[in-house]
Amino acid sequence: MAKSKKKIREENAIREAAQANTERLETCNEAYTSGAFSYLRFLVHLLAAAQFCYGIYYYLFKLDWPEGLHEEEELKTRWGGKFKYLTFLDVIVQAIYHTVALLNDLFGSNVVTVAPKSLLRQVRDYIFATFAFPIAHNVCISFWVIYLYDRELIFPAALDEIFPNWLNHVVHTNVALLAIMDMFTCFRRYPSRLAGVTGNVAFMILYVIWVNIVRYFSGQWVYPLLEILPIPLRAVMFAGLVALSVICYFLGEFINNIVWAPELQLLQRKLLKQN
Repeated sequence: MAKSKKKIREENAIREAAQANTERLETCNEAYTSGAFSYLRFLVHLLAAAQFCYGIYYYLFKLDWPEGLHEEEELKTRWGGKFKYLTFLDVIVQAIYHTVALLNDLFGSNVVTVAPKSLLRQVRDYIFATFAFPIAHNVCISFWVIYLYDRELIFPAALDEIFPNWLNHVVHTNVALLAIMDMFTCFRRYPSRLAGVTGNVAFMILYVIWVNIVRYFSGQWVYPLLEILPIPLRAVMFAGLVALSVICYFLGEFINNIVWAPELQLLQRKLLKQN
């Protein structure tokens, strides 16, 4: 049976819309994967990876914690070492993320697509959404809020003599700033909320458990603030730390959906037409 003229016009309109969508997606990819934009993305990842790797090296091997700074023993010999600080764990996460992102720039793919075939790309996107962005902003916000209220509760003035100001900003400020820069230079589709939030919450709960293990074996809390809080408020602080990380996860997802709205809409249309 011959198709009606109306049916033919509808099919032609659908094909033309699909073709126009494909052309717009190709234009986006051409601008995104070549030229100045690709160099900027590579530069952000290179500088970030170098900065955080050097920060870890300096943190581990160059900081000289003098005896007597605290009554019991040198900070570097305490149970858990520097790995008991969320700040230090976060810098490790940032170094891993930006190194993976740099490797993806060199050997993987940054094409705007529904399902990236590059394993490096998939790992990069999951680490950023689940760990790198939310934990960086968790550390930045919680540290500077407490610092401005009473720095002795989190970063005593005595540390100024041994902890360089530049390193303080690398581990407490730049982690968040570079995550935001990455957000604007790297297209990504966030993972499912179940996968992303579950990974984020699991990391933070494990850290809370780790803090309590350190307290049990060393006899001291990681942060001076925890020493003065009664048990109920301490529990509230731990719950707030986990909640803040989840809020930062949703904040990252929200910003990503705004920054990359045109590209995400093109992919959504492509998915609808495929189905």
